[in-house]
Parts: sequence; C-alpha cells; structure tokens
Amino acid sequence: MAIHGRPGADASGRGSSALLVGLWIGAGVVRLALLWMPGHAVDLAAFQHWALRLAEGGPLRFYTSGLFADYLPGYLLVLWPLGELLRTSPQLAPEVLKLPPAAADFVVAMLLARLGGPRGQCAAVSYLWNPAVLLAGPWWGQVEAVAMAWFLGSAWAWRRGRPGWAGVLFGLGSLTKPQYALGGLVLLLGVARGWPGLPVLGAAAGSCFATVVGCGLMFGLRPWDLVRLALVASATYPYGSVNALNLWYLLGLNWKPDGSTVAAVPAALWGIVLTLAPAVWAAGRVAGRGQVGLAALAAATVSAVMFFLATRMHERYLFPAVPLSLLAWALGRGTVGLWAALSGVLVANLAFGLAYLASFPQLATPGWKVVWGLLGAPVPQLVAVAGLVVAGWLVCVFAAEGRRERRMPSRDP
Repeated sequence: MAIHGRPGADASGRGSSALLVGLWIGAGVVRLALLWMPGHAVDLAAFQHWALRLAEGGPLRFYTSGLFADYLPGYLLVLWPLGELLRTSPQLAPEVLKLPPAAADFVVAMLLARLGGPRGQCAAVSYLWNPAVLLAGPWWGQVEAVAMAWFLGSAWAWRRGRPGWAGVLFGLGSLTKPQYALGGLVLLLGVARGWPGLPVLGAAAGSCFATVVGCGLMFGLRPWDLVRLALVASATYPYGSVNALNLWYLLGLNWKPDGSTVAAVPAALWGIVLTLAPAVWAAGRVAGRGQVGLAALAAATVSAVMFFLATRMHERYLFPAVPLSLLAWALGRGTVGLWAALSGVLVANLAFGLAYLASFPQLATPGWKVVWGLLGAPVPQLVAVAGLVVAGWLVCVFAAEGRRERRMPSRDP
C-alpha cells in the first residue's frame, strides 16, 4: 500500500495547529489579566460618564446634555450598551470599558490572517502579542483597535467584492477615529483592482454617506452639525503635540499652540502640507493596483508620516502603522525589523503618555510614577528622533517597493 505525503507531516501539522490555538488562547488570557491593571484614569472616566449618559437619556439628547464629549458617534454606539450594563453593575467599571478594544484586537488579528496570505496567521499572532497593542487597548483602555477593525474590515469587504459593506465599515471607522481615515482611504484605493466603475463607487460612497448621516441623526446631529462637531473636537487640543514624541515635540511645541510660527509659517499649516503631500504621493502610487501588501505599506507610511509631522497628534496615533506594516510584511512588502521598530517607538510613546498622567499627584500610580522619573530629557527627544528615522525608513521602503512593482508587476499571494 502506497503511503502519500512525508512521514510525520500530519503530526507536524497537528502540532502547529495546537501551538497556534494556544497562542490565541494565551493572548485572550493576557488581555483578561490586563483589564484589571490601572488604565488611563482620565480616558476611562470620560468613557464611563458617556456610557452612563447614553444609558440614562439615550443618544438623541447626548450632545445637548452639557456633558463634555470630543468623540464622534462611532464609539459612542459601542459605549451605549456598556452603559446599560454599568447602570446595574457599577462595580464592573472600569474593566468592562476596556473590553471593546481587547475584543477588537481579535477582529484585527482575524482580518490580518484573512488578508495576509500564507503568512497571515503569523502576522495575526504577532499582532496579538505585540507589546504596543497590549499597552494601548487592554491596559490603557483606548479604542485604536476598534477603529482599525472597521478600516481593515472595509478593505476586506472591498477585496471580496462587497463595496456597500466596505462603505458602511469605512464610515464607522471614520466616526470612531477620523484621524485614521486618510490612511484607511489610501488602503482602499490600493486594494481596488483598476477603475471600479461608477456603480461600485456609488455603492461604496453611498453606503458610507448613509452610515455617517444615519449615525449622526441617531444622536440628533444633522450632517452640518456633525461637521461642526468634528471641527470642535479637533480644536479641543490645538497644540503642536499632545505628548506625541514627534517633530513638534522636538521643536518645543508639546502642549503649545500650533498657531505658533516656524519659519514664518504656522505649525498647523506646516503639518497639513507635510502630511497631505506624502499622502497624495502614496495614493497615486498604489491606486487601482489591487496589491493589498503594497496598499498596506502605503497606508502605514501615511499613518506614520501624519503622526510625526502633523500637529495635534496624541501619543497613541501611531497605532495604525503597526497592524498595517504587519499586513504589508505578511504579503512580502517590508521587513520584520520595520514593524518591530514602529512597535518600539509606539511603546515608548504610550509609556510616555501613561507616565505623564502619573506626574499629577491625584492620578499617580506607583509604577508609572517611577517610569515618569526615568523619562526626563533627553529620553523623549531621543525617542522622537528615532521615530523620525523610522518614518524615513518606512518612506524609503515604500518608494523602493513601488519602483519594484512598476518594473515587475506581481500579485499578492
């Protein structure tokens, strides 16, 4: 009787599957443990107030209640059911408020596995165990992973020929973190194969518009009210940097108005130009190519450039570059060292943000207070310089991949 296949192949496959399952389960256990760590007290308190307000009065009157809220309706839709839970079980806060980003991590990981070809599972596990990812969501309690789940889901839907769903998910992502919409748009443009045609574009744009308008109306916001809210939310922190260790931090504009002039030009205007020009360049190089890896690398580049060169950046806003660069690596674009460097810079920024909170006596936790004592000059400045170097590296890698693609067009695995 002939025996097909290599000896031990089945055992090896079962071993690999068991290891993979163990890593996914272990990632869940670690997140459950991190839910009990002290997160960002200010952010979590705001989420709790918003959730309870939604549970008590519903969304229609939320923005007219006089409660400070600088978030658009996207994430408030997630907080609404949590508020119902917290009304009956207040002892579950703040742990329950960290559940959405912790759960969203697994959605992002699953999308990386599906979009990433043969190395997709490796990218997914690398994401789940990335220290920056663990620190941003399950520990801190912030919602970057929720937004990235929407944007990556939009790319997945577009890739699967479902432009209507792509528009819905893109709209939800934009209402959750509008700061990430530019990178998400570059990703969608690169995922598209050729000119999609007016019916497809209409389905995507129409469903996106309907989602945004519909969510706004749920909260009593007409389209122009939604635009005004977005502008007001952006103006909440009109500073060169909000603890983001970037160019403006180096230039002394941390918590300083971004109307300050640099070379006779307001810093805010510098930030817009230095962000939009590379974004247009990156979009032009990937639009219509249908290369998910190249599109992910372009979106990661745009996200990193925005973080390091735009004003009003918070310490968390480098986050999208991590899963996007992982997806690019999984599809043969970029290197392990590149996304590892991005992750390291993001970890340093997140640690700086949490330690900064501990500099206020009423918010101090012992561990982060010690970290804050270690983060005096020149440490933040060195991190900012390192981040700018990594961003430049990312731009160079993307440019090289774009040139290679023009010479030898390829297809994603």
